[in-house]
Amino acid sequence: MDSREKKYIKLTTLPIPPLVLRLAAPAVVSMLITAVYNAADSYFVSDIGDSAVGSVGVVFSFMAVVQAVGFMFGHGAGNFISRELGKKNYEDSGRMAVTSAVLAFAVGLVISASGLIFLEPLARFLGSTDTILPFAKEYLLYILIAAPFQTAALCLNNELRFQGNAKHGMLGLGFGALLNMGLDPLLISVCGLGVSGAGIATMSSQIIGFCILVFCTFRGGNMPMRLGRFRLTKAYAAEIFRGGIPSFMRQVIGSVATILLNYALKPHGDNAIAAMTVVSRVMMILASIVIGIGQGFQPVCGMNYGAGKIDRVLKAFRFAVLLSTGVLLAGSVLGFVFAGPVIDFFAGEEATVEIGVRALRYQCLPAVLSGFYMMGSMMMQNLGFSFKATVLAVARQGIVFIPLILLLPRLFGLTGALAAQPAADLCSFLISVPLLAPEIRKLKKMTTEAAA
Repeated sequence: MDSREKKYIKLTTLPIPPLVLRLAAPAVVSMLITAVYNAADSYFVSDIGDSAVGSVGVVFSFMAVVQAVGFMFGHGAGNFISRELGKKNYEDSGRMAVTSAVLAFAVGLVISASGLIFLEPLARFLGSTDTILPFAKEYLLYILIAAPFQTAALCLNNELRFQGNAKHGMLGLGFGALLNMGLDPLLISVCGLGVSGAGIATMSSQIIGFCILVFCTFRGGNMPMRLGRFRLTKAYAAEIFRGGIPSFMRQVIGSVATILLNYALKPHGDNAIAAMTVVSRVMMILASIVIGIGQGFQPVCGMNYGAGKIDRVLKAFRFAVLLSTGVLLAGSVLGFVFAGPVIDFFAGEEATVEIGVRALRYQCLPAVLSGFYMMGSMMMQNLGFSFKATVLAVARQGIVFIPLILLLPRLFGLTGALAAQPAADLCSFLISVPLLAPEIRKLKKMTTEAAA
């Protein structure tokens, strides 16, 4: 029995809770390491000043766009791969894996070249103030150089995960993240490179992480990255975009939302931008655990759906929702209680800490509701229900948040800007219930009919 057959049996027969936990564990570790190393950039540049911290937050909105491309190709191909593996269609799965990764790298190259040509206008567009701009340009330069490697690495990571090999995906991103955290203090402080050092550390980690992920595709029964398998067909392109657009829209809308938030915070100075940069990094750590749980759930969902085992899809969904909600509840309580020490760890100025504590506590209040609509969005995307998956993906940062961030600061000043995100979280949950309920009922009906 080859490794592919073993994976099929494992994903379609083992008890759901331990199976999801086993697949989620490396994904959670990978996501946490990535979130921590994003926070590390903010921590190590904080000695330079809060304008430098703000520059990391400003550039992050661009990094979200680069990540959106990687996620689009990785999730689009991965959803297709997991369903086809459930049908034991290995040939199409292998071709899709290579085609999507090559396309992700090519689009990353276009982004890199375009951004390098318009470096300063891009930094200003992202929301840089005059004092943040020099730091943002330094950091952004290296993020642009690494863009094609990041898009391809995120694509490969997700393809490995959807094949049921999250451990291999963790190796590439995890090692790259650890390298970044090691290089940050060396390049920023010891070598005196400042914000450029943070950029070089991030660039190096992404390139090396990409190389490790390519190597991992040749291990453990994964789909190897052999360029001869590249096939640019309409059918493959349609599958990539159908399965990947929800992820792309989620990330791009999130980037737009961050840019608008930066503009809303501009009148309140660098302290406000720096504070929200820190808060977003902290909340990302909590969100990373939930995303990791979802990433453990998705290959179980996709492969069992492809194999016609709908009852296991529903069991996996229920377990993922309960687990993620428990994690969010615990994290929200801790974040609310210890908001002061957490923000003080990253921020250097009293005004920044004061704003950050308020913002973190606001965001902790409705965070517990996020588990349901995040798992629901992942399930809709995984099963190929692209429209509802896209609506759920963009609801939080787009449909709800963008109108709020344009309105609330005008009415309530800084308080309105800080309250926009928690208000969007609450509204997104309310939107998700009527969208998901009919699809869940359909899956239950399919289970009943199959059992009859």
